[in-house]
Amino acid sequence: MVSEQRALILEQRVSKRADTDLHCHEVSLRLSDDRRHLILSHYTEHYSPQGSQWVERHQQVAMDDLLRWLAHRAEQGA
Repeated sequence: MVSEQRALILEQRVSKRADTDLHCHEVSLRLSDDRRHLILSHYTEHYSPQGSQWVERHQQVAMDDLLRWLAHRAEQGA
């Protein structure tokens, strides 16, 4: 589940392809509503004279796993 909280925008870009096509891309990071997962979201939208298409993908990692990984990396001096 994606949080309704505000996201941290990591990347946001709009580019023009050809003379008429427009491509929008956004990558954001947020906590889930229960604050147990960190969610990375990718959103892409393409506009052209033929219409528009969009794709949204989400990857998530449990905060417990992320904190364990960070602690392990810190112990190894990485």
